[in-house]
Amino acid sequence: MFNVIVDIEYELLFENLKAGAPDSFALTLADFSLSDEKLSVLLEKADAIIGQVNLSDSQYETAGSLQIIQTLSSGYDRIDLAKANRHNVLIANNNGANAISVAEHVLMLIFALYRQLLFHHQSVTSGTWKNSKHTNREFFGKNLGIFGLGHVGKALAKRAAALGVNVQYFDVKRQPETEKEWGLKYVFPEELLSNSDVLSYHLPKTKFTRHLINHNSLRKMRQDALLINTSRGEIQDENAIYEALRSEQISGAGLDVFEQEPLPENSPLRKLKNVVLTPHSAPDRECYTRTVQNALENLIRVSKGTQPQSLAVDHEEVTQQFLARFPEVHFSAS
Repeated sequence: MFNVIVDIEYELLFENLKAGAPDSFALTLADFSLSDEKLSVLLEKADAIIGQVNLSDSQYETAGSLQIIQTLSSGYDRIDLAKANRHNVLIANNNGANAISVAEHVLMLIFALYRQLLFHHQSVTSGTWKNSKHTNREFFGKNLGIFGLGHVGKALAKRAAALGVNVQYFDVKRQPETEKEWGLKYVFPEELLSNSDVLSYHLPKTKFTRHLINHNSLRKMRQDALLINTSRGEIQDENAIYEALRSEQISGAGLDVFEQEPLPENSPLRKLKNVVLTPHSAPDRECYTRTVQNALENLIRVSKGTQPQSLAVDHEEVTQQFLARFPEVHFSAS
């Protein structure tokens, strides 16, 4: 029997995981905030864990049969990769299961801002019937800048290119084949900031990306540009974004993630009219189906002694390697 512990964080998906698992799998829901004493019985038998769980050294030692920690999210920043590696435990994420849903959410935010959706909706529901179509904008022919070309960045680039948008990107790992496939242009951050009509961020949480969106980077953007962030709230300085929007230093912003969630009631962003704010709601039901399928497929691979897909990458190490090659590059134009 292949024993799988599912973190209680994924309780809503537990029945889906059980329904899709092979008969040789035994799934148990567990709360990892419990004491080691209460968890030890489960950890001693565990072959796999589903969840973004950061075990202690003693817990790893108890879980002597543990082979993989599989997240249902794209992020795994709560897990100490070096510690897991020391205990010979693999870490894998959702293999881009949410890429389509997040890419579509980005497009929704862009169109909502360009077409002034919230204003026009309010115009109809309030009965004022005011029309600002003369200031609407098209996305066609614009320059879309993508900061981070992972699964979501690629899904967005593919869809934007199909809409007749010029796509440029920056990533610490250049991807020539993808550039050829969809006609993408690779640029460094300075050019991405200054030459994008829309700038969309798709980055992990690392020491290099904290407050990457700040006063300096926003000053480099065009006055008519849109800022989109659907990746991590930690990469943005919300005070800087508020000031840039209030002073019309940039045209608008679409934000699905925040430094503190829920967004505090006293956040000045709530009062602005040139923003579209959503409550970390980019994923959809289809992506959760893919997420469950991917997780189970990975665990089946491990149970059969084969390599899982989408193993975690140490983004900080990759970034350090890039900066060693290109020391002149400053991500936030500071």
